[in-house]
This record gives sequence, C-alpha cells and structure tokens, in this order.
Amino acid sequence: MIGRTKQSWRRFEASRPGHRFQERYRRQQAREQGWRDPRRLFFVVGGLVIAIGSLLLGVLPGPGTLTFFLGLTMIAGEFYPVARLLDWAEVKTRKLARWVGGIWRSSDAGKALVASVAAIFVAAIFYVAYLLLFGG
Repeated sequence: MIGRTKQSWRRFEASRPGHRFQERYRRQQAREQGWRDPRRLFFVVGGLVIAIGSLLLGVLPGPGTLTFFLGLTMIAGEFYPVARLLDWAEVKTRKLARWVGGIWRSSDAGKALVASVAAIFVAAIFYVAYLLLFGG
C-alpha cells in the first residue's frame, strides 16, 4: 500500500500544474469499480468530513485551511468539477506566490510591505473569528 501511495504521489508531482487534479481524476475513473469499491466511498465521505470539519473549526487556531484542501483533494479524484477547481486554484496560487516573491526579493521595503500586508490579513482573520465566536 505504501508503495502504491508513493507511486501515485510521483505521478501527481510529475503532472503539469493546472492539469494535476484532472489527470488524477482520469486515473481514478479508469480503474473504476463502481460505488461498491470501499476506497471510493472512503475518499468521498472522508474528504467531505475533513473539508466540512475544517470549515466549521477553521476559525480556531490550527491548520484549518490545509486540512480543508486535503479534504477537497480527496474528493477531486471522484468529482471532475472539484478537480477542475483545484487545478484553477493551483495556477492562480502559483502566480500570486511568484508575484509576492518578486516583491519580497526586490528590496527591504518590499519585505516590509509583504510582512505588513500579511500581519493585517492575519489580524483581520482573528477579528472575524472573534466576531463569529463571541458575537462582537
């Protein structure tokens, strides 16, 4: 099982960004055994539980965003629209990361700007979490 997981990860990693999740979906569907396959049911139900749980507990400290995307990744192997959404999001995130990285490397002022915007963003998240948890 570990060998199969490593092989699957290598194939996923070797795929081009923007096509990874759709290719994974196609590979999953090619070996389809219907809904009677317990692995398929595990990925759908497990992915939904993880994604919804992450949304509900996302305002608490911890890796809520990462576990949300883990749940979506599990679901993407079974539902094509989710795979397309994750491919689109990966391309946009990489583009944003390159842009922010360019600003960060440009100068000390760029580093200060990125750090300030990140601090404001984190403060806004904590403020919204406070409002949701305690009713402001």
